[in-house]
Amino acid sequence: MTQQAAQPLMARVRPWLAAAGAALIVAGLAVEGLARRYVVAESAQFVVFAMVAPALIVLGAPWRLLRLSRGPGEGGRGPGPLDRLAAARRRQASFLRAGAYLVAFIGVSVAWRLPPVVDALAAHPVLVLPELVTLLAAGIGLWLELVSSPPLAPRLPKPQRAAVAALAMWSAWAAAYVLGLSNHAVFHHYDPAGGALSAVADQEITAALVWAVSACCFIPVVFAALLTWLSGSGDPGEEVQRLARDERQLPVVRGWGRPARGRPGH
Repeated sequence: MTQQAAQPLMARVRPWLAAAGAALIVAGLAVEGLARRYVVAESAQFVVFAMVAPALIVLGAPWRLLRLSRGPGEGGRGPGPLDRLAAARRRQASFLRAGAYLVAFIGVSVAWRLPPVVDALAAHPVLVLPELVTLLAAGIGLWLELVSSPPLAPRLPKPQRAAVAALAMWSAWAAAYVLGLSNHAVFHHYDPAGGALSAVADQEITAALVWAVSACCFIPVVFAALLTWLSGSGDPGEEVQRLARDERQLPVVRGWGRPARGRPGH
């Protein structure tokens, strides 16, 4: 399928992605009863609210109806030193913004997986609403920095997008790894006596679920960003060399004069 043929297909599919994200949120709220009995059901809510639904909503949201637009931030290769300085400042702002969204995503995700917080969710089901709002907001902010959602485009360069996606995935893996290795019940408000799963088995299935869902969400972003960057540049070191060349050619701030040139004969 050519790129021209794929674009109309994606335009038809995108609204269904947002609808699927909204439907998954409704389904996550519908299993609230099971989520207060089994940790794996509560974790299914978590991965939907934090990763799956934000990704689908960002990929398919009708941003044009909201009159939102943002162009890519990887350009800026103008001939003048002031153009290069402006491009460097845009890159720096992109790094700071993406870093802030990543820290917010990791912080909110880890906070809702702490044992006292998960026990509070079991004891007070109304807490699922702030969980949904905070996880959805942090997830949407992160995914806007990772994937293209026309007319919005991520401004972070592709290698940095891959790094941000990998760090977000590893944070989810680390929390699941700690839970999966536990040989005793970590959560105390989930009573497995009348359930079909023991506490340890419930936690092990939970760890596998979080690992699998986070991998399915973030690994395609990592590979797509790296492969398109390498195929587009031709030389993996070209971008690094360009950044170093731009830094050498930035104008001197004092006086805003032209960059110094070599003396004649040198």
